[in-house]
Amino acid sequence: MNPGKLVDALGEVYRVDEHLRQGPAYKPVSVATRMTFFSSEGDGFTRATERCIGMGKCRSAEGGTMCPSYRATREERYSTRGRARLLGEMLRGEVITDGWQSEEVKEALEMCLACKGCRSDCPTHTDMASYKAEFLSHYYERRARPLQAHSMGRIGEWAPLAMRTPNLVNAMTGLPGFSSVLKRIAGIAAERPLPRFAERSFCSQFEALQRRRRDPAREGGVRRGDPVILFPDTFTNFFRPHTAMSAAHVLEASGARVELPKERLCCGRPYYDYGMLDKAKASLEKILASLAPRIESGVPIVVLEPGCHSVFKDELLKFFPGDSNAEKLSRQIVSLGEFLQARN
Repeated sequence: MNPGKLVDALGEVYRVDEHLRQGPAYKPVSVATRMTFFSSEGDGFTRATERCIGMGKCRSAEGGTMCPSYRATREERYSTRGRARLLGEMLRGEVITDGWQSEEVKEALEMCLACKGCRSDCPTHTDMASYKAEFLSHYYERRARPLQAHSMGRIGEWAPLAMRTPNLVNAMTGLPGFSSVLKRIAGIAAERPLPRFAERSFCSQFEALQRRRRDPAREGGVRRGDPVILFPDTFTNFFRPHTAMSAAHVLEASGARVELPKERLCCGRPYYDYGMLDKAKASLEKILASLAPRIESGVPIVVLEPGCHSVFKDELLKFFPGDSNAEKLSRQIVSLGEFLQARN
């Protein structure tokens, strides 16, 4: 069934170093990327995509997280392995010849939820979410991004503006005809309701609470405890502030003194889904500058949103390899559970 590979009664058996995709003379293709991909196996985007060894755990039907798009479609191209193979073909340029502009690769990656399931579940820790973001950043160099890239990808930019009049925005987005138009623009399924803004953001509620506490006649004076920064992500801050407020109360009950960043910061997670890596990097640069004193002092930073947590653990280090402040920040980022477990 596989002549020449194992047994060939009529001729010479192939040597172990013959007909290999990556034979002795193989050299990875070198391409310029916005993020830096490095590993013990070798650096560069090509070596990163070659982390996949094809064992197929991403094709499992149950258990773990990887890979939701394969489980929904049962198509190889929508698995982590299939996407890795397509990226490899793109880089070699033998079958897929249009490089970063490949529609086949783009279609396969569009179905990736960027859930980071492969980053943890895959034995080789293939990080398809990062590969998708890198590919799309090049793909859209020659194309206009769709409207939903600006409505969803740039939500961290426009949500603070909408929060100035949340009741008006909620009323408008609740109008049947207007709502349908917005859903089409934003790329939201018609069956789903548009998210509603909270009446007050978490940051404004927390600051009001702190003002009351600074009044000794009302709350008993200055708070004490070990400092911890609670990072208010866009979704928690503007849409689910009660979640962040509950987290703040839990942190204080553990003996911590909760602080917020001095200015509005965003990790830029939505940018990655549409390849807006220049904006994503600028967001991280702003965080590094704004939190520099607290990074230097080693204050823990609690992040509630898992997607934001992954940015600080993965993409931050890809954008700023060898940067000591970025490495410190990455180490100081913890989830609520990690922080509480360390204090227990």
